[in-house]
Amino acid sequence: MNSLWLRIRPYLSTLVRYMHISYLEAKSGYEGTALGILWIPATTLSFSLLLGFVFHPSGTTGPIPFFLYVLSGYVTWNFISDSITRSTNIIQSKFEFAVHNNLGLAGLFGKMLADRGFEFAMELAVVIIAVLVLSPFSYGPQILLLAILIPMMCLVSLAASYLVNLLTLFFPDLGNVVSTGVRLMFFATPIFWLVEDRSDWRALLEVYNPASYYLMMMRQSFGLQPLALHVWLIGAVISLIVIAAGAIAYRQSNSFVRNLR
Repeated sequence: MNSLWLRIRPYLSTLVRYMHISYLEAKSGYEGTALGILWIPATTLSFSLLLGFVFHPSGTTGPIPFFLYVLSGYVTWNFISDSITRSTNIIQSKFEFAVHNNLGLAGLFGKMLADRGFEFAMELAVVIIAVLVLSPFSYGPQILLLAILIPMMCLVSLAASYLVNLLTLFFPDLGNVVSTGVRLMFFATPIFWLVEDRSDWRALLEVYNPASYYLMMMRQSFGLQPLALHVWLIGAVISLIVIAAGAIAYRQSNSFVRNLR
């Protein structure tokens, strides 16, 4: 046990340091405002309320379940989109920061993951509180699935971030293509719309959009959707493919991508 602690202690120490830096950076971004960093969850909450009000279907879904559906999906989507759009120029724009903080290539992308993770944690807290207040009976043993889903999403985020940045290093115009594609993908992801009938053409978007599975896994963890094993299996396969691709790309490229150490 002591040996295991000594092995993971440096990683935990680095994580705490990264999260502290992320907190300070986020705090400075809202300096002078009354809410401060609470603007992060407040913005997410208000936008989710607007989406829930405007796009509430006239079917059997009530306003509160639909709002929680939108909120949980939007929070998950924010993390996915940030993982992609914020990664188009990490190496190009964060070189001085990496040198100043003695970060290598892996450390730099770990720090960017901590930035996204800090905001995601604040937004996820809003989901936890909202479900607890508005639909407490949704909670069940399935909430423990978050212990699988969150690490999975973090690893996928790290791998996808490196892959996107690597591509934009060689093809700079892809940065604009990626940003535009993510904006379009927002509407093709079941954030504010439901698939109530499998004959609905939107069912195809739900099935063939990889991001949909992470939204469904998040909602199932909170009991907002019925637990479906196939969703988790497909989500796991998607995750393994992205993580493996990121690991291979890093191993093959870190020798010629600028060494930041």
